[in-house]
Amino acid sequence: MWISSAPLRVSLAGGGTDVPGYAHRFGGLVLGATTDLRVTVVGRAAGAHRHIRACLDACSSTASGGVTNPFAREALSRHWDGSPLDLASFADVPGGSGLGSSSAFSVALVAGLEGGRLTAAEAAEAASSIEMHGLGRPVGRQDQYLSAYGGFRVLDFHRDGTVTVEEVPVEAEFVRRLDEELLLFFTGRTRDAGEVLGEQNARVGRSDRDTERRLHEIKALTPLALDALKNNDATALGHVLAAHWELKRRLGSRVSLPSVERAYSDALDAGATGGKLLGAGGGGYFLVHTPAAGREEVRTALTAHGFTEQPFRFDRRGVRVSAVDPAD
Repeated sequence: MWISSAPLRVSLAGGGTDVPGYAHRFGGLVLGATTDLRVTVVGRAAGAHRHIRACLDACSSTASGGVTNPFAREALSRHWDGSPLDLASFADVPGGSGLGSSSAFSVALVAGLEGGRLTAAEAAEAASSIEMHGLGRPVGRQDQYLSAYGGFRVLDFHRDGTVTVEEVPVEAEFVRRLDEELLLFFTGRTRDAGEVLGEQNARVGRSDRDTERRLHEIKALTPLALDALKNNDATALGHVLAAHWELKRRLGSRVSLPSVERAYSDALDAGATGGKLLGAGGGGYFLVHTPAAGREEVRTALTAHGFTEQPFRFDRRGVRVSAVDPAD
């Protein structure tokens, strides 16, 4: 039996520039970090039946590999020999909530199926291929790379399709400060990232100049966020989040929601320096920076809109696979 887990991430700057329609023409640049929220997958070679028995979104048993979950179905077709298998997964957050849970699941599953032999880059590429090529989803690769590697990372998506991964050294004391000042709230709505990104991809595909300009400006925020981390400046990072959201919310009609706009406005009035919806937008989790002095006021403002706080801390661990002997 093996247990594999991969972290969920928060994107701090540059999100959206990793999507191939943009990255292959201009190059993408993303800064993100992983959290202590994770997706865990458990697998066990099964001798009591002749099927693949999966408890993922729901439990199913199949002899042909026709597992209901599309990510698992594609991963099994590529990374499993079809022998009897029990498979189950657990996540710390709902799917479709902007923290990269689908990608973390794919990274954890592939790493587990391959017995922990894959490097971080190999796990990231395998998971990316499952989602982008196998399932044809119009998404980027930041989620898979962040989940596989872990920590604070700058990801440079080159026009030729290669990816450069750079670890960002952040002082431990400043990480602890970010743990306190960056608050995460669930909006109560989930969505499919591929559907939200579809409109953006279509605009980039037809060389929509306004969309390209906004993505250029979003990419230009990545060095500013990197400087904020290196200079231990949480307020500057909050301002980057605010600038990112102002650009991102106009990338497509499905990115933002009136309820989010009202809640964000009240959070700013209560003392927040900036924030944004994570992932593609359209719901999910909202990340907001709040100095210590206004933290409780911001919490009150967002909970008044029905948002639910999700405690988290930054965690440098990437994907992890361990073998377990059930007899022990």
